[in-house]
Amino acid sequence: SEELPGWMEDHLIKVIRHHEGGDTRIDLNRTAGPAVLWGFASLLGLTYFMTALPVVGFYIARCNADMHYDGFAKYPEIILWLIFFLPLAVIVLAAQWKASTFLLVPMLQEIQACNSDTERPPRLLGFRQWYIVMCAFTMFNLLDQMTNALFAAKIYSTKQCNGYDKIQEFWEVAIQKSVPSLMRKSLFLDYMDFADITVIIYIFQLFVQPIFALVFSLPLNIKALNFKVRLSRDDTPPKFKTISDDNSNDEDLTDFKSAVMVLAEVNRMEALVSFDLDYRRAMIERLMHEAQIHEGSDKLQHIEEALEAGLAVLARTAARFALKGLLQNCLQVNLQVSMQAISKASMPDHFDFFNGVNLGVTMFAVFLDIPDMINISYFIWWLQDQVNVHVSENESLFTSVQGRIDTIKCRFLRIKIYVVCYVFMAGYALAKLYMALMVCSEGEWNLSDVSWNDNGCVAFDVSDINTRKWQCNITEYQCQYTS
Repeated sequence: SEELPGWMEDHLIKVIRHHEGGDTRIDLNRTAGPAVLWGFASLLGLTYFMTALPVVGFYIARCNADMHYDGFAKYPEIILWLIFFLPLAVIVLAAQWKASTFLLVPMLQEIQACNSDTERPPRLLGFRQWYIVMCAFTMFNLLDQMTNALFAAKIYSTKQCNGYDKIQEFWEVAIQKSVPSLMRKSLFLDYMDFADITVIIYIFQLFVQPIFALVFSLPLNIKALNFKVRLSRDDTPPKFKTISDDNSNDEDLTDFKSAVMVLAEVNRMEALVSFDLDYRRAMIERLMHEAQIHEGSDKLQHIEEALEAGLAVLARTAARFALKGLLQNCLQVNLQVSMQAISKASMPDHFDFFNGVNLGVTMFAVFLDIPDMINISYFIWWLQDQVNVHVSENESLFTSVQGRIDTIKCRFLRIKIYVVCYVFMAGYALAKLYMALMVCSEGEWNLSDVSWNDNGCVAFDVSDINTRKWQCNITEYQCQYTS
């Protein structure tokens, strides 16, 4: 922490270190309260901009005046980037910086105390260079979300254009030849067109993430809480109930340091979440060591705090695996690959550059998630081993916290399921993109169509397909979209 520049350390942290000594470990709960408020502010800004962007994009989009034009609707992408992305990036980066001034010193103190007896390899980057790289990762993650919003706006506005009927026809042929009728009906695929599915998936992934963050971080008694920094070591930070906590168990509470990391994950604050696994591991090792040298209620208190740290990591991991990796990136990349394949066949003369950029950004985001998921998987295995070892050694002691242990094991199982789904969907998207671009002349490819004759390429023959018109007469909408 001595290497941190002054602008990365809030003046209240400096006051604490001055009075308690620079090397004294500061409990993260004492300083995390203001960072939680900055997380809520960033979440509000992120949700607002990602909601307004596709709505504005849809209303300003225009179809080509040529009745024979079969390309996408057009809108001024550069203007949307300037109006929406730049303010959003400023809000999130500012909130990340302010939160970091309250959090990084206690986190680094915990990590350095754990590593003090081991020889650490030299760092490749100084702090300033590292922080710039983390800000770049944050901006890229925001860019990934923005491209999803622009993709949804473009597809839904194209629904009113002359070329959309052909897009929908190709989509319906691919769906009816690849998905069994019962599955189509159960997923309502027979009742929605491609644009509807794209917008519904976008709306779902847009609002599920902030709702998830609020479930795990928003205090039910928020008006009664004081989010200030605790300058005195004797001023105990409050714990509180959230929707995720068990109302029947008065001991099941959330603290500021757990809430802030869930908010940081959903806000894509990479400067904070990049340290979280190291911090939690160091914290759990310290608490379990202290539990071994204490007895009775003190021992149990250290064990409970270690379990809470494990649950906090699993909550953030669920946001990383399920919401960002699986729901946002994997589903979106499959939709965008399908659109790229369909447009290859339905509008070969009208390649959309920004659709290609959107696909490239989303695909790169999928690859970028892989190292994080490997690290998280290793941490989960380590945590699972720690729980099993200490439970077997102190079975009678762990009886009172069995509910939290069961919750940890349940979340272990869920995350393993998320990993399997993520690997399958990411691999499927890559295979579909390769087949669409390199093998299938008409673009679309589906796994269930694989045979020895056509390599899974979908034959766009509508003679045996019940295709329908999904839109009203285009002339009714022409006046609204003709430039």
